Amino acid sequence: MASENNSDTLSIETVAQIKYKNLPFYEVIDEVIKPTLLTGTNICTLAQFPEGMKEAIFKLVLSREQVNFVSMNRTISHGKFEYPYYQYQIRICQFIEPVPNESPDYMPLGLRIRVNTRECQLPLIPFNAQPELTLALRLECRRSADPIDCTENVKLSPINYNDITINWNPDNKKYVFSMYLVKKLTAETLVKKLQDKGGRPIEETKNIIIETLSNDDPELATTSTYRFSLVCPLSMMRMKIPTKSIHCDHLQCFDATYFILMNEKKPTWKCPICNKPCFYNDLLVDNYFLEVVSSPTLKDCTNEVEILPDGTWRIYEDIKKIAEFGWNVGWSYMKRRMTIIRTSSV
Repeated sequence: MASENNSDTLSIETVAQIKYKNLPFYEVIDEVIKPTLLTGTNICTLAQFPEGMKEAIFKLVLSREQVNFVSMNRTISHGKFEYPYYQYQIRICQFIEPVPNESPDYMPLGLRIRVNTRECQLPLIPFNAQPELTLALRLECRRSADPIDCTENVKLSPINYNDITINWNPDNKKYVFSMYLVKKLTAETLVKKLQDKGGRPIEETKNIIIETLSNDDPELATTSTYRFSLVCPLSMMRMKIPTKSIHCDHLQCFDATYFILMNEKKPTWKCPICNKPCFYNDLLVDNYFLEVVSSPTLKDCTNEVEILPDGTWRIYEDIKKIAEFGWNVGWSYMKRRMTIIRTSSV
């Protein structure tokens, strides 16, 4: 249960329609505070603050289930509680009408959040946000669009109130605030979920290959064959789980594990091949190329295969060796002929 100190002309039902952009590494367990419009007063309890800063105060009592999820799954390291599995997560977005299907996180200017008087660690200010400004002025900039983990500051009690105080500088935009109980997911878990989806059928990819390589239109056709790299552009190693977005129209894939690990460290969710948006929910393992990289006929040194117009493939290294063998045989024959000619002329 949460209460806020102000109301607004927008209806609760309208604001409640907000659905935040999906965060692949977090699974929502419960909605602790429903999407609520941030409407503050000019009374600010910060020791120092710029003129015109707004303040909104929420009072929250957690349910016993919400408390137990976190308290029973925390660990202790060097005398300090850590929360590796579950956390309370604050999310803020801009309110836009009509309400979109998904609202990305968007931070108000000069954002400050305190839970039970303790400051929450906020997303970083982008380094390119006017670096010539002083630290005090940089704090008034808009922070990166990320969720806010406030778990360490929350009272894990089903009877005591938690006070959440939010300060920001108004900029004629409307903002929505929510709080969730989430489970943190590992890259390994996301890879397993991706594999469990089943992937793109082999025949579907094969038909795309046949259609692409047999196209009579010279503007659409590429070549009579296609060289497919088995090397992931991210890890520069042989792919184990060839994957791409359902929205990508290229044949080339990347390795699912390395792509997900990369986005765990720095979430960009961009295709490393075409640079288009490549969100986790749009990923699909390509079973045709999974069969290729799993083939026992591949050698450790094989980095490419050649895709043929009929949808089959062959090892590219073998093709090069045949060509090199033919060239060497021809050169040996020419050298023998030259030797014979020189001998006969003496």
